[in-house]
Amino acid sequence: MELFKKEKENRDYLFDKVKNGLEIEWKDIFIGIEIPVPYKHIYIPVRNSLEIWCFKQDICIYKKLFDKSVDPKRISLNSNEKIIINVTIEKNASMEKDVGMPFVIVETKMISVKTEDILAVSEKTKMIKSIFPYCKAFLLIFGIPNSRVFRLCSGFDELLFIPDLGKKSCEHITKKLNDGFSIGYGSVPFTASYNYPYKP
Repeated sequence: MELFKKEKENRDYLFDKVKNGLEIEWKDIFIGIEIPVPYKHIYIPVRNSLEIWCFKQDICIYKKLFDKSVDPKRISLNSNEKIIINVTIEKNASMEKDVGMPFVIVETKMISVKTEDILAVSEKTKMIKSIFPYCKAFLLIFGIPNSRVFRLCSGFDELLFIPDLGKKSCEHITKKLNDGFSIGYGSVPFTASYNYPYKP
């Protein structure tokens, strides 16, 4: 099947094709589109507040960090009914989706993507990985990219590209997501290990 003209159409079609082929057997692990993932946070001692900024990921395999039903301005961490820290989710005041703790993130772009857009998502991906170092990050290009794209995507673990939405392309992406999840989810207890991302 040929690619659509718009990125969202390609992403949604691909998502529908790959989501059922993923080997996610745990009830608390989800896959979704446009999932907010924290990429920056700051602790403000005067207010005893942790402010978290999120960046929506086009495709994400994740565990719920904050449920969408929670008021993003009234989250707190408690111990023995005493508030230890207040949490505020910034730039996401109306949480339409759960905030995710990511194991795999996929940023999708069309072949015609601008240089500044790749640089922006690459930097935000680096920030996400500074918080979640075990997370596997892919940049997925719909089409065959030129060398410029390879130079600009340093924040990602891998650059993936597919020329179409045929069965072979969808199976390739499904395999990459499964492999990424097995590394990301399987490495969580070992992120401080000197031999990350391999298990001891």
